[in-house]
Amino acid sequence: MLRFSKRDSKKMIKEVARLRGISVSELQAQMKTAIEEARSNPDKQAEFQRLFGNRTPTPEEFICTISKQLKY
Repeated sequence: MLRFSKRDSKKMIKEVARLRGISVSELQAQMKTAIEEARSNPDKQAEFQRLFGNRTPTPEEFICTISKQLKY
C-alpha cells in the first residue's frame, strides 16, 4: 500500500511547483481551492466527512490521508 508522510507531501508539493514554474505558496493556494471545491461537492461530502470530519485539511494532510486510501 502506498502511503506518504507529511515530509513526503511537502517534497512533492515543492517538486510539482518547480515543474509547473510557480511558487510553493501559489501551488498550495491552488490546492486549497481544489480541496474546498471537493469538500463543497454534494457527491463528495459524505466521503470528505468520513476522512476529515468538519474541517478542511491542509494540502499536506490531504495528500497523506488520501494516499492511505489508494490501492494499486
